[in-house]
Amino acid sequence: MRKPTGYGRMSIWKRLSSLLARALFGIEMSESEQRQRAQVIDTRAEVLLREVEAKAKLAEIKASQSASELAALHLSQFAGLYLMILVLAFIGSCLYLPKDSIAVVAGLITLVTTSLSGILRSIVVSSNEDGDS
Repeated sequence: MRKPTGYGRMSIWKRLSSLLARALFGIEMSESEQRQRAQVIDTRAEVLLREVEAKAKLAEIKASQSASELAALHLSQFAGLYLMILVLAFIGSCLYLPKDSIAVVAGLITLVTTSLSGILRSIVVSSNEDGDS
């Protein structure tokens, strides 16, 4: 993107004092200042237009994803958190539950962790197969 002509040459204090003088005393802008301001406005409008186009494209991509793709994306982002919660639940159960019921909790947590790991493994395998073809 091009930088407007003369935009970087004028210091911020000169620009502020120029704006203040125009506001207080009704001083009109010169022709070069008007051109410079028009270039800045054009540049900003172009940037905003490109941002809107990019956001629309992202929304279109998200809308076209299937439920399994969305689930795979969610699990790939939060599986570590879920596993950490399961480990903390096991440690908490070891501290507060009676000794004879720890084996039951350990079995349940192991079952959930194993199934979550299997789901993650299938996501990785399916994404590798998609990338190879």
